[in-house]
Amino acid sequence: MSDSLEEKFGAWELFEQLWEKEAELDYESILRDAPYPDRLKLSRDTKNSAKAQSLRTKGNQLLKAKRYVAALKCYNESIAFSEKGSEERAIAYANRSFICYELHRYEECLRNVRLARESNYPEHLASKLVKREEDAKKALHDAANQGSEKSTNGASSDTTDDSKLCDSELKLSYDAYETVPQVAQCLELNESEQFGRYVATNRNLEAGDVVIIEQPFSRLLRDIYRHVRCDFCHRESIFTLLPCENCTVAMYCSGSCASQAARQYHRYECPIIRDMWRIFTKLPVMSLRTVTTAISAFEYDLQAMWEHLQVLEKARVNAFTMDWTSASAKDIYDTVHVLETNERTRDRKDRMVRVFYTTIIYRLLEERCPELGELCAMSDNVRELLNELILRHLQTGPVNMHSLHYMEYQPEQRVYEMENHVSACFPILSMLNHSCAPNVTRITLRDGRCAVLVTRPIPKGGQLYDNYGMHHCLMSRKERKTELLKQYRFICECEACVNNYPLYFELPAIDSSRYGMIDAQSLHAELVLHQKDKAAELLPKLRRYLNDIGDQYPRSETCSCQELFLRAFQILHMPTSESAEYFKYCNP
Repeated sequence: MSDSLEEKFGAWELFEQLWEKEAELDYESILRDAPYPDRLKLSRDTKNSAKAQSLRTKGNQLLKAKRYVAALKCYNESIAFSEKGSEERAIAYANRSFICYELHRYEECLRNVRLARESNYPEHLASKLVKREEDAKKALHDAANQGSEKSTNGASSDTTDDSKLCDSELKLSYDAYETVPQVAQCLELNESEQFGRYVATNRNLEAGDVVIIEQPFSRLLRDIYRHVRCDFCHRESIFTLLPCENCTVAMYCSGSCASQAARQYHRYECPIIRDMWRIFTKLPVMSLRTVTTAISAFEYDLQAMWEHLQVLEKARVNAFTMDWTSASAKDIYDTVHVLETNERTRDRKDRMVRVFYTTIIYRLLEERCPELGELCAMSDNVRELLNELILRHLQTGPVNMHSLHYMEYQPEQRVYEMENHVSACFPILSMLNHSCAPNVTRITLRDGRCAVLVTRPIPKGGQLYDNYGMHHCLMSRKERKTELLKQYRFICECEACVNNYPLYFELPAIDSSRYGMIDAQSLHAELVLHQKDKAAELLPKLRRYLNDIGDQYPRSETCSCQELFLRAFQILHMPTSESAEYFKYCNP
């Protein structure tokens, strides 16, 4: 059970009652008879002017200290809690415009000035807004003139051709399947008693090969980013986020993203998403997102969805043989629906926890979403379907979901570090098995897709191994096996576990007289500065060296080179925080 439910809300007593009544399977009556809304402190999400004003006051305090980024988050949350057309929202927009001006974000400044006016900015303060608008327009005009002069004089501040480095240029290293364009033809999905479904290669692969580039079926922005990034496209939009008018959680970079979110998932999530994040961790919330996205794939026809899934031959669903070029959203969901649940390997307590979660989520949907409530009241099939889907994806989520990352600027150290901001469901990536000594890794691309990158040579016939977060360089064999069994319900027998590979600092070195050496410490110091031209220069050199020493695994140089190669690749292809551009004007 998540700490938030057990510790914050004392819900363990409810769970114990379910445990005792497992034989009766009377979960609904337990929640109906117990004061579960009171116990879990559930309440309908509504706009709150007092809360909006309090958040704006906190933002003003941070503003005075020039902690502009923290102040922006407060103003964005204030906007989310404020009523449409209210003075609270108008003033928060105006305050946001001031920070934009201070950080030299003049176009965003002007956009916030317009938003403040549209939200009935107080007339007695209008002169401040007019002055800021004039100053921002002048700054933009001056900047345009300076740019023209530099262009005329042939000057340029950036000698790197970013167009050659953009992730839109990233392609599969080999021809793709005609009907599965996101997968290289050299990959095959096989099945065995030992490995279950697994992905192997029918040719030799080298470190640096890109063999899968996949778009997720469903995605979920982590709650801590809701006042920094768009809930739909996940773009960093801290200066210009717009609120959902019916909840205090979701914010968007544009009206278009808001509309698409409503169609794909927010239609049902809006009334309950605040409570979902309050009482659950990300995995149960991700299960809800997968369910709501699936429902939209069936055009909200839950009876048709129930009928479809009743006759679905799960054994015949294969993400590698399906024609993705003509696949409908329903077809794509089929590949998600059949992902492994590990239901048979879960113990009694684990199953009961998930049933408990299912009951709470179902009740929230039934009570807060009138459309779903009416359908559930009229149809036993719909009620059965919702419960089954929630429970299924509460089981598929922990063993199949992946994290998406971006490079976050750390102002204190002036370096970039990888941060997890999104959870996502990839039906093809989910076919990759785990190894504590992986030979591939996942790279988040700027457009939200995920690429699979080979990190050491794989011979023809070899299996592709991902890593589920337990690496032999960082964790002992006992720690890895314990964690893998706890979350993924299997006893790991990968090469690292069978051979008891040591931790990184205990790894032997290669024969430097045969292979040469690299100065890993020096190269790491260069790469953490996040310079694209340096990464582009080092990437092919690191790739050659990694392929030369790749069969010398595990060695300290091999693992160091893998990390350096991955870092260079990330610099060139992963999304990067904009914060380095404006932290120089403010306090962290």
